[in-house]
Amino acid sequence: MIKYAKIQDIMQDIKNNLPIDLRIDNAQIADVFSGEFFSGSLCVHKGVIVGFSKTMPAQKVVDAKNAYLLPTFFDAHVHIESSMLSPDKFAELVIPFGTGTVIADPHEIANVKGLDGIRFMLENAKESLLDVKIMLPSCVPALPFEYAGANLSALDLAELMNDENVLGLGEMMNVPGVLMQDEKVLEKLELAAKYNKIIDGHAPMVHGDDLDMYRLAGVSTDHECTTVEEALERIRRGMYVLLREGSAAHDLVNLLPAVNAHTISNCLFCTDDKQCTDIIKRGHINNSVRLAIEHGTAPIDAIRMATINTARAYGLTHKGAIAPSYEASFMLTQDIKECNPHAVYINGELVAENGKYIATVTKTYNAKLEQLTDTIQDSMHTELPKDLTIHIPSKKARVIRLLPHSLLTKCEIMDVAVDSEGNFDFSQNKGLLKMAVVERHKKTGKIGLGLLHAEYGLQGGAIATSISHDSHNIVVAGDNDEDMLLALQEVEKMGGGIAMISKGEVLASLSLPVGGLMSMQEPQAVIADLQKLYDVAKNHYHIWDKADAFMSLSFLALPVIPDLKLTPQGLFDVTTFQFTDIAVQE
Repeated sequence: MIKYAKIQDIMQDIKNNLPIDLRIDNAQIADVFSGEFFSGSLCVHKGVIVGFSKTMPAQKVVDAKNAYLLPTFFDAHVHIESSMLSPDKFAELVIPFGTGTVIADPHEIANVKGLDGIRFMLENAKESLLDVKIMLPSCVPALPFEYAGANLSALDLAELMNDENVLGLGEMMNVPGVLMQDEKVLEKLELAAKYNKIIDGHAPMVHGDDLDMYRLAGVSTDHECTTVEEALERIRRGMYVLLREGSAAHDLVNLLPAVNAHTISNCLFCTDDKQCTDIIKRGHINNSVRLAIEHGTAPIDAIRMATINTARAYGLTHKGAIAPSYEASFMLTQDIKECNPHAVYINGELVAENGKYIATVTKTYNAKLEQLTDTIQDSMHTELPKDLTIHIPSKKARVIRLLPHSLLTKCEIMDVAVDSEGNFDFSQNKGLLKMAVVERHKKTGKIGLGLLHAEYGLQGGAIATSISHDSHNIVVAGDNDEDMLLALQEVEKMGGGIAMISKGEVLASLSLPVGGLMSMQEPQAVIADLQKLYDVAKNHYHIWDKADAFMSLSFLALPVIPDLKLTPQGLFDVTTFQFTDIAVQE
């Protein structure tokens, strides 16, 4: 919210005929209110748009040369942690692509470090020019039986609900808890209602009467739609549908047929989870805009979904449009269809040019942030296993099967070969992989074991990562026990990260010491290291091209998305919401 006192100062300067800070001439300005572009000038003073006068005196005048002038974009739902960058470094990566505001749900770091994790994200984000708004994680742990690093109650969340950068309650993944009116879930919903805050949803495959009850509980958004029918069901109930285009989940194009003149105001763009290598390659929300236009959406409508629609959905007045009294955060791009900005302005200042971040942010000593950073970097408290034997005397097993470009999995019943003691034998099950999820927060020694379908494609080694949604224990997959155990040890030694092992050797690794999820290195350094890992995944391991080598693996530990997932307590059938055995009894 721009303070009115500031507006009064600006008006007084204009009344006194003082030169404004900046005027952009000869631009094709996006009007997200009337749904058109118009030729004109844009006037900016003290970080605020003051009008469209072509004659207003200005200290600096820029000729746009007929380029399109658009509001900076919004990511309506993102887990910054999935970029593997701290918020300030994430800002340096996405701002050059035209992103100015993100609605972040830090439930990844909260599942590792609780309130301290959220505070770290809030404080670190202040070191950047990106406007990071926070939705307080509603499900820490994701489910009551999960082994996470923290357990946040409504009373805990209340400590941060008044923060100026907190907009509401993050995605309510515990749909059964909402429908069954679980006391602890209701307390969190009531907390958001008490503070008149927004409640984000997470409701894959929830329909009909259950969806009615979910909406009745106060949930106003959902980013888990995968079909047009699901999207329209939610819009019919007054919910906002977030068209997701992330690294592992690509739902945007499938959902576009749900967008029309009547429904568009309830449609927003989000990435949810997007790795830094994916962002540098394809862009951020500008990629969503590009895809929508490519598949028939009018450019101005794609821009509306990336800007004003999200601002309105989250109550962010004075953002998301090019109009007097609005925040002067905008971009210039020559090609509206490609939507690659050649200049990005935040609060009237040029901060990115030709794809490069050029701003300098003055940082002052922040004792609170320094202390939080030390706390966050102490997150590996694990008792590693010495044995990964899987006993399947029935010779029939439940196997996790990935679906292409999706977070959903299938439970496949398969015949498996075992040794004389009834244990799974790699040599007799070509292509089938073992998985393990090892608790890493409280040294419980808990470990869940499972089997992964050959489709994932891992050959000749093992991959382990401390990124495993949402509790972020260590997940490992491989085609032999020895490399799997070594990969677990390497992740622990790094203080969190990703390790790739083959024949007892470390092929590649990435250290992520911030909660085992993020790095505080410069984006390009992290991208370069991560790209090495992807090269190994493709050329050595031959990972399936319809899966993300690391993100797909990390989501195999998330027991809120159907069908079959693995936790430190074992296999979890999301369709029945119960634990199940690997072995299938006759």
